[in-house]
Amino acid sequence: MADNLRALFSSNDPSAFDVSEAFTDRNSQWVLVAAALEEHLRRVADGAFDVEDLEAPRTNLIVFHGVGGVGKSTLLRKIEAALSAAEQRPNQWGAPTWTQRLQPIRIDLARSASTGSDFERVILTIRLALAGALGRTLPSFDVALRYYWEHVHPGEPLDEYVRRTGLAGRFANMLPQQLQAGVGEVAAALQLPGLVGSAAGQLTSALVQALRERQERAQALAGATRTAALLEATPDLEALSYYPHLLAWDIGRLPTKKRLTPVVLLDTFEDTGDRHRDFERLLQRLVWLMPNVFFVIGGRSRLPWADPALHGQLDWTGLAFSSAAVPRPRAAAQAGRQHLIGDLSPEDCDDHLARRLTLDGRPLIGADIRAAITDRSHGLPLHLDLAVSRFLEIRRTGRTPTPADFDCTFPALLARTISDLTPDERHLLRSIALLDAFDLDLATRTAGLTHQAPARRLIERPLVNENPYALWPYHLHRAIRSAVRDDEHSDDRWTPADWDQAATRALAALGD
Repeated sequence: MADNLRALFSSNDPSAFDVSEAFTDRNSQWVLVAAALEEHLRRVADGAFDVEDLEAPRTNLIVFHGVGGVGKSTLLRKIEAALSAAEQRPNQWGAPTWTQRLQPIRIDLARSASTGSDFERVILTIRLALAGALGRTLPSFDVALRYYWEHVHPGEPLDEYVRRTGLAGRFANMLPQQLQAGVGEVAAALQLPGLVGSAAGQLTSALVQALRERQERAQALAGATRTAALLEATPDLEALSYYPHLLAWDIGRLPTKKRLTPVVLLDTFEDTGDRHRDFERLLQRLVWLMPNVFFVIGGRSRLPWADPALHGQLDWTGLAFSSAAVPRPRAAAQAGRQHLIGDLSPEDCDDHLARRLTLDGRPLIGADIRAAITDRSHGLPLHLDLAVSRFLEIRRTGRTPTPADFDCTFPALLARTISDLTPDERHLLRSIALLDAFDLDLATRTAGLTHQAPARRLIERPLVNENPYALWPYHLHRAIRSAVRDDEHSDDRWTPADWDQAATRALAALGD
């Protein structure tokens, strides 16, 4: 949409040419999502499925990872649209076989600011979407959320918070009403009518007491065995991160006519990363506690949740996520639920450029220019979009673009690539741009580093490709390699002397 508006304002004549979003390929990714979702729906429909089982390994997620600009966000938006309505599904994607009602909920994690408010936003976004889709209370979760809100945000109505944080939509006013209705429903079912509208603390105390006494009506309403413990816990961020268990319970008890399966799409997952994995731990907890919800995650790197070394930083590691979050080797990851989004083929690049800008139904970008752009892009969609912007910029000056205008790299591509790299990783990236291929030792020595840790971290990123059968198994993505070597704009760009020193180190390492 942003590119369409940019093109619209690039000319004094808005009707001079047509701009459209050219979504190309990615049929294989849709096939993977459809197959995993069908398996999830069958498992949840099985009579043996238990939403309270916290020991069974989790397979309710699929992960797409790839270098920045390869089209992960576009893919997730298209999946969201395809799950929302059949007419929004791209023509090249086949029709799904399921008949169950789905509720896609896409959350862009790139807006992250702080751990607490971010996780609140994730939880509220999911509950707001369900408010509109269901039009009814989810009593166990709603009572807990109301209790949390009145303690953590005293004096700030939920509807005002929703509007202030940009979550407001056509269902924004429904959520506070449903939370209040949920409280009334619980109080009435427990024969506690005097508590309707009373302070949350009083209501919760009565609920806990009723649940402890195992009243028949209390169990029928809130039969999740951990409900009382959750309501007794101090209502803070830690407690909130366990409330999804109650939400999963409520979803599992929906009447047949209201039954649906939420599909939560978490985009830009790399922005949750920090040294202690605090936000990531909360999101992993969300996935684990809602086994009847299907999650699609998009980010720059594979999820390491199956790595036993993360025990203590994450709640569930090792075999718990072994079938969904497979660690190295990469070949094994492709057979599981983690999938690398690759570059577009030359044919798809040309098709993308041909359909991106049209004039009277014909491609505005000529075949010779499309070929030049495709050659320099090495299949990276971000390069294609930046080239389209350059094409429009040249036309705006009154000059006719030529193929030579696109024999270049784009600073924006490099900026996107290195934005989340550490200083050591950025230094190493520039060093290995000298090499057609490398291993850990050669990369480390070319960079002049004394330890291999930065090289080991860098090869885990999708901007480095691997051929395990080659003498030098790793090589840098060719479009990124060109951008690094042509860099004249970054704050930490290298001087000719820097390149010369790195080349000297590389030759010395190869000589040894």
